Order: sequence, then C-alpha cells, then structure tokens
Amino acid sequence: MHRKFKRGDRVRVSSVCHGLHGYLPGDKGTVLHVSALITTGSTYYTVAMDKDGPGAAGVIFAEDEIEPDV
Repeated sequence: MHRKFKRGDRVRVSSVCHGLHGYLPGDKGTVLHVSALITTGSTYYTVAMDKDGPGAAGVIFAEDEIEPDV
C-alpha cells in the first residue's frame, strides 16, 4: 500500500523511478498538487523538485514513483 501525500509534504524519488523524468532515486522535492484519474483511481503528484530551483513548474510523478522523505 502506498502512502497518500498532501500538499506541502516532503518526498523523494523512489527506486521505482529509474530516471524516467530526469530525476534519480533520492532526489527530493515538495508536493505542490494532488490529482486523481476518475476512470482508474490512480493518484498523481505535481512535485517541485529541489534541484530545479524556485519558480520551476513542477514534475508529475505517479504514486509509486515517490516516497516520504524521512
């Protein structure tokens, strides 16, 4: 079971995401927005990645591509 994140949560890229978006496991960011597809129930997160700096639009990750930054 995956954890549901909310806006403002700190996350990092999980090992499931193998550089697909240009980010490697362990790269960190902050959740900006949560979206769900009504047809499938899949959850997606827009994340402001730390390495992109302020003003970046954010990157969309599937639920299993990020994990809590603890």
